[in-house]
Amino acid sequence: MAITMKDFETEMKQSFQLLGCAQLHDAAMQYSTYLKISLTTRTSIKKLAGPVFPVITDNDMLPCLQALDAAPTGSVLFVQNQSGKSEALAGDIFVTAAKQQGLEGLIVNGAVRDIDVIENMGFPVFSNSVTFVSAKTAKAASAAIPATVVLDGIELEPMDWIFADSDGVLLIKKKYMKTVYKAAMMLRNREEDLRQRIAGGERLSDLCGLHDFVAGKAELKFEA
Repeated sequence: MAITMKDFETEMKQSFQLLGCAQLHDAAMQYSTYLKISLTTRTSIKKLAGPVFPVITDNDMLPCLQALDAAPTGSVLFVQNQSGKSEALAGDIFVTAAKQQGLEGLIVNGAVRDIDVIENMGFPVFSNSVTFVSAKTAKAASAAIPATVVLDGIELEPMDWIFADSDGVLLIKKKYMKTVYKAAMMLRNREEDLRQRIAGGERLSDLCGLHDFVAGKAELKFEA
């Protein structure tokens, strides 16, 4: 029986708990993009993965509420604040609603609040800042839900896949997901074999051919 897209998405999200941004990027650098945004996890859950549902705002809660209402189950809501100094665009009520609606997580390229509450809610939340000053404005409706967000020249389009962990944030275009996933699982298997051999007493220098490389006799074998 052929695997459905829904089954694949579930498998990918589960596998990311064993993988990480580093392995996905190492496995297929040409198909993955490092997003140069500084995000910090605000909850006990350190990893996030799923199709992204982006929205653009300017310290205005209305686009955030519109996007939350429209975001499909299993997606990652990505809020891009264009204001230089972000007010809090999500707090415990917003996160409660996102979790209840079956989203995979929330990324705010801006500020969130209510950290003491949301950190124990069992729902991944990443942001680049924290403030108790809430965004009170709700005036400018978004012209596009979802939107395409441009970060440092990189287009973050709806339903592209986004991954976040303690190492950073990674973007993979939807059309490349199966290719990257297959390569990442192969890499993980090789790395696991390497870890087991080291744990069994073999030296990393021998496994990667360090001494022959230094002597100019061979290339390094270790690529991870």
